[in-house]
Amino acid sequence: MSHRINGPEKPTRLAAWTRFATGTLLLGGLIVTLMQGYTPPGPAGDVFRNNQLHDINANPLFYTDVESLVPD
Repeated sequence: MSHRINGPEKPTRLAAWTRFATGTLLLGGLIVTLMQGYTPPGPAGDVFRNNQLHDINANPLFYTDVESLVPD
């Protein structure tokens, strides 16, 4: 017997695409909001505001300029 009596139904193709589109729009909206300079409240926002105030470019590419990560 491979039938489920009260198990979850497989979502339809339209429902799956709707969930995907909704997630993509929400993620894109968050990215656009942060690109405008708005910062979240709390400690994370404090770090972002400090970096903006002191013109600190804190991104992972900073570490690509280091010639050696091992001290001599």
